[in-house]
Amino acid sequence: MGSEDGVFKWTDANTADLIVWRVSNKSLFTGRRNAAIKAFELYVKEKQLVGKVTPAWVRKKWENLKQKYKDLKSLSMVGGDTSIATWKWYAIMDGALSSETPLSHFITPVQVSSSAQDAPPIKQRKEEDWLTALREMERRQEEREGQASEREDERDRRAAAREEERDRRAAEREVERDRRAAEREEVRERQALEREERREREMFARQERWEKEMLAREERQERDYREREERREREAAAREERLFKLLETFMANK
Repeated sequence: MGSEDGVFKWTDANTADLIVWRVSNKSLFTGRRNAAIKAFELYVKEKQLVGKVTPAWVRKKWENLKQKYKDLKSLSMVGGDTSIATWKWYAIMDGALSSETPLSHFITPVQVSSSAQDAPPIKQRKEEDWLTALREMERRQEEREGQASEREDERDRRAAAREEERDRRAAEREVERDRRAAEREEVRERQALEREERREREMFARQERWEKEMLAREERQERDYREREERREREAAAREERLFKLLETFMANK
């Protein structure tokens, strides 16, 4: 929780203010025992957050910001990570913690009056410088986010174009498959028709042969029957003739 009583809500403005204050008061964080917690106690008092957040909670908030920055920084060095473009505090934390870019690159110097008594305190000037740097970092972060959005849009456009090309080629392949399938179906139908016609011709030829064979068999049977009848008639006539001869011989001898 960012509050002890559950009412106070920690905002982005508080986060930005914490980053500015932490870097502006770097000298308070000596690394000695309890130095950090005492420094954050000072922060809570200066920002009138007593009773709203604890120094320990503020310290944890800062450590979380720093750890996330380091994690994203490490990922970007080994291959890139899109979270950098979307995490709003990356550019600010990079400017605050990175030693590669001098602070003067981000900070527009505050105009100091010629009168020494008009000059703001050193701490106030440092915070004003950091607020200027913060605005510059936010502007650069917005530019990076805009560029990332443009790159994402370009990737989406190219992906859509590739998808459209794939769909077009798929449609062409589908049309070609349909055409070839229609050709194969036409060939199959033609072959089936040819086979049917061939079967009909063969069936008619078999029927014709069968009819011829039946007619020839009937003719043979008819011829055989006539021949048998003629033979029986000749045999009967021969028997009658022999019988008459025997009868004539008998009558002559009597």
